[in-house]
Amino acid sequence: MSVTSIYESLVEPHLDDLRKYCFFLTKSKWDGEDLCQEAILKSMVYFRNKEAYQDVKPFLIRVARNLWIDGCRSLQRQRRLPLKGLASCWYDANYAEVRSLIEWVGERLPARNIEMLLLSDYFGYTMQEIAETMHSTVPAVKSVLFRTRSMLREQDAESLRRTDGAKVIPLDVESWSKAIMRDLPPCL
Repeated sequence: MSVTSIYESLVEPHLDDLRKYCFFLTKSKWDGEDLCQEAILKSMVYFRNKEAYQDVKPFLIRVARNLWIDGCRSLQRQRRLPLKGLASCWYDANYAEVRSLIEWVGERLPARNIEMLLLSDYFGYTMQEIAETMHSTVPAVKSVLFRTRSMLREQDAESLRRTDGAKVIPLDVESWSKAIMRDLPPCL
């Protein structure tokens, strides 16, 4: 029995419930179908990479919910951007602006602080989600974000001077720029 047929036999009994849930989330037949297809595809990729696959229905619902949340956050970020289509254009003045801003921040803050700040303020992650993503605790995330925002609020050169721990690594700057331009938090 192939992996695909095993996956189909596990998922097939739950497809109607998944479709109903996706329609409930999106309030649109077309968007619901798209979300359902994305959830099925993402869960299939997960299934192929993992050995055990338990609690299929809750997993499918969770995948659909997370995809919907990511899509809503992406739309919110696009609405906040002053320039339309920032995520779609890569090699133009918008990229240069983003890159220069990231380099400026990279010279003044440690990489961990920048990543947490981007996840919180740009990508709209909650403190709990940042803590899970960065393998940290919620109080540590709150502390880092508070210190980072305080340093950025300071306008005098003394407080924004480069610290020993904040070394600009071109690969980090490039990955942060890609994450912003492509609107993909996993690039961080």
